[in-house]
Amino acid sequence: MSEMGEGPEPGVVGGVTIRAAGESTRAAVLSVGSELLLGDLTDTNATWISRRLKEQGVEVVHHLAVRDDLDEFVAALNWLAERTHLVLIGGGLGPTADDLTREAVAATAGVELEHREDLAAEIARRFAAMDRHMAPANLKQAMIPAGGDAFPPVGTAPGFGMTLTSPTPTRIIALPGVPWELHELWDRHVADEVSALAGRRVTVTRILHVVGRGESDVAEVVEPLVDARPEATLAFLAKSHEIQVRLTVSADDRAAALAASQPLVDEVSVALEGAVAGVDDEDLETVVLRMLADAGQTVATAESATGGDISARLARIPGASRSLVGGAVVYAVDAKHGLLEVPTALLEEHGSVSGPITEALASAARRRTGADWAVAVTGVAGPGTVDGLPVGSCFWALADPDGGVEVHGRQIPGDRVQIIARLGTVALDLLRRRLAGT
Repeated sequence: MSEMGEGPEPGVVGGVTIRAAGESTRAAVLSVGSELLLGDLTDTNATWISRRLKEQGVEVVHHLAVRDDLDEFVAALNWLAERTHLVLIGGGLGPTADDLTREAVAATAGVELEHREDLAAEIARRFAAMDRHMAPANLKQAMIPAGGDAFPPVGTAPGFGMTLTSPTPTRIIALPGVPWELHELWDRHVADEVSALAGRRVTVTRILHVVGRGESDVAEVVEPLVDARPEATLAFLAKSHEIQVRLTVSADDRAAALAASQPLVDEVSVALEGAVAGVDDEDLETVVLRMLADAGQTVATAESATGGDISARLARIPGASRSLVGGAVVYAVDAKHGLLEVPTALLEEHGSVSGPITEALASAARRRTGADWAVAVTGVAGPGTVDGLPVGSCFWALADPDGGVEVHGRQIPGDRVQIIARLGTVALDLLRRRLAGT
């Protein structure tokens, strides 16, 4: 909204006013499939759709999942249509008997399904291009509710849009459940429509990736800063390896929203005193690799407790080969001696999980690979103790280009998965801080 409180222009689709001037656009995401309710599948589509809607200034007020039952599907659509301007459906557009999205939308709108020859021809063409036989059942996918707007398939399932006029005007958009098909149809057909429906406002969420500090500690620092900025909203997302500080700002366009949010991002970053490992798409791994590339330097790893997870996290980043030399997974005691030549006497004296062993691993990894830096970790991830050390006992070391080695150790809380993730994070963050000269 502007300072005078004026809302966006009315949202009109096909001559039907969906949203009145001054109203914010309210949306719901309806996910289809019994497998979602049985726990057989994680609903990543709903998260993706909500993120896209938020970026375009749409307020998502409901997430709902419905099983493959036509009556329940229609009841869910009617309930959501009474409460929102826009309903995004994910799934239920396949060729089998349990794919009911077309039928449910048609029943809700009070229309019949109609066969679209253009869609049938496109579906047949796609099967031919893949050199696959098209079963007669696939022709079901060429049916959409009468009066609907077809979105030609990018896989084999067309999507469609349908405007309900009763009980209140509501736009329904149905997309395939296959994620890559959903994403592509969104970009081709849905994004512009949503922007037009929502009006000019765009919402941007800036993400600060915070490591090495607890959620309550971060909140104590950040909340007073955001309270002084009524144009921003604050949320925290605690993950196993980081705390995400999420700052959301709306403006007339993306550039304006980014500009409005930047001073707060900078202020929060300074207040957290170096704990912000990255902003937005630059997470800890991305930042470390960028800093190494900028310095023309490389890193290697020697991993015991993390079992290669640190190298894997780095390798997932495009361009990692410029800076990641490689590493060794030395999980067993014999591997520490056999692969990285840690002296048997040192292992017997200090135990496989200890500061001296982690230091020796870092030195050996740097020496054997020729990398500028080397990160090494040992630890007790659980569920049992190791050499009398309790679960969560962890050590990490960093060998630097001058031949020195810095070693740290402490108790890391959590279950096995969390300990592995957190140990890798503190080790990578040590490298980030030293590359930054802190």
